[in-house]
Order: sequence, then C-alpha cells, then structure tokens
Amino acid sequence: MTPITFFERWGNAFWGLLGSESTAFAWVLGAFALCAIVEFVFPAEPGQRWAGRARNLVYMAVYVCFGLGALSLWYAGISSDPTPRHHAQLVENLYLLPAYLFAGDFAYYWYHRAQHRYRPLWAVHELHHADTELNITTSYRTFWLEAPVQSVVVGGPVVWAFGIPGAHFALSATILTRSVLLLAHCNFRWSFGRLTPLLCGPQWHRIHHSRLAQHQDRNFAQVFPIIDWLFGTYYAPARDEYPPTGTDGLRADESIWRAQLRPLVLWKDQIAGVFGRRAVP
Repeated sequence: MTPITFFERWGNAFWGLLGSESTAFAWVLGAFALCAIVEFVFPAEPGQRWAGRARNLVYMAVYVCFGLGALSLWYAGISSDPTPRHHAQLVENLYLLPAYLFAGDFAYYWYHRAQHRYRPLWAVHELHHADTELNITTSYRTFWLEAPVQSVVVGGPVVWAFGIPGAHFALSATILTRSVLLLAHCNFRWSFGRLTPLLCGPQWHRIHHSRLAQHQDRNFAQVFPIIDWLFGTYYAPARDEYPPTGTDGLRADESIWRAQLRPLVLWKDQIAGVFGRRAVP
C-alpha cells in the first residue's frame, strides 16, 4: 500500500466516522444543556462553575477530532470501510440487546480496572478523574487515546463474540450506553435505591470518582453494577454519601495543553525509571 493510498483510506475512514458520530454528539450536547439546568436546580454538589464545564467541552472537541483521527489509522490499515469485517454474523434481534450490552460492560470493567492498577494506562485515564466538579460534561472529559484503545480492547472482543451489529441494533446499543454514561456523571442528588445493582446511577458512580481512601478501586462498571458485585469491587453508598471528587496528581484546572502532554511526560518518566535503574553492587 502506497502512502497516498493509505492517506486516502484514512480520510475516508475519518470522515465516515465523523459523519456517523456527528448526530450522536449533537444529541450529547443537547443532553448537556438539559441536564445542566437540573444540575443547578437540584445539585449533589452546589456551587459548580461554568468555567469547568467550558473546559470539559474543549476536552470533548479534542477527543472527537484526535480520537477519531487515531481510530481511523487503525481502520485505514484493515479496510477502507470504518467498520471491521472480520466476523460474518449479524446481530439483529433486540432480545439479544441486554446480552450485547452486558458483554461490552464486562470487557470494559476489566479494562477499567487495569487503568486504575497499571501506571501507563492510568496516565491516559487520569484526565477523566481529575475533575473536582463532577457533572454531565465530565463524561467526555477524556484523553483522546481512549477512543482507539477502547474500540480495540473493549469493542473487539464483543464484535468477535456477537458479530457486526445491524444499523438499528447498533444505534439502540449506542444510545442506551451513552445515556447511562451521561446520567452516571450528572451532578444529581439521585440514588436508584434497591435498583442500584442493576443500573449505574449518579450517586453510585460518584463513589468511583471519590478522592476518599475508602472509595478507591470501587464501582468500575459503566452500565451494570452487578459486575462489580460479582468480582468484589462493589460499594453501596449510604443514603447521603456524596464524596468530593478529583485526583492528587493532576489539577482540575490545569492548562489544556499541559493536560494533553501529561501522559507523554509520565510515560517518559516511567520508561526512564525502568531502564535507568542500576544494579545494586
């Protein structure tokens, strides 16, 4: 494949992905506006500023442009169509939707646990956790490398198991997953009560973002909290438990430029730490 051919395939993949995602992100922005009103009227954490939300929108724009650009590199190498075709089965039956979503969340759960355990992966995930004003815009306060990595590590096994979903099925799965993702990050004083193990809600997921010691490495699932229950990482919040959020390593208001460079700096230091060690005489 010549460089020109590869660039053409990358362009086709990128514009195809951008076109398919444009409607979804327009819907996301609408949800941002609607939920922001509720967040300011009935907040779990009062006093949040508009500046933090504006910063998160910039992170979202970087995530969309650079994330889809990086993902297109992968697709350009395997196909001119930005949909992998290594599996022939088509999932169309809606009764399989819960199983499809559960499989995706199961794969995401283990990837998410690895992000919190291994420093090279945490370097990418840290930006998401640095927000000290958790709200709906935090859901897309994400480093751009998450787009290609999750597509391969999380989406790959699900596609292998279930096949390529049809358009309507894929749309249903996408809407449901992103709806839960948005809701889980909302600054709502809202608990699902006894239904908490069945669906990720704002209070339950806030525990995952907590900076308190008792909440560390808890509540990793994105959709189904029962996965955490099965593997011993489930934390049931008390009635009025809405802890502060954020991380110690990265400031929430760090400049966007430095925040984007931070994973590279951390990786450099980690590599230097491994290869720079001297044998003890």
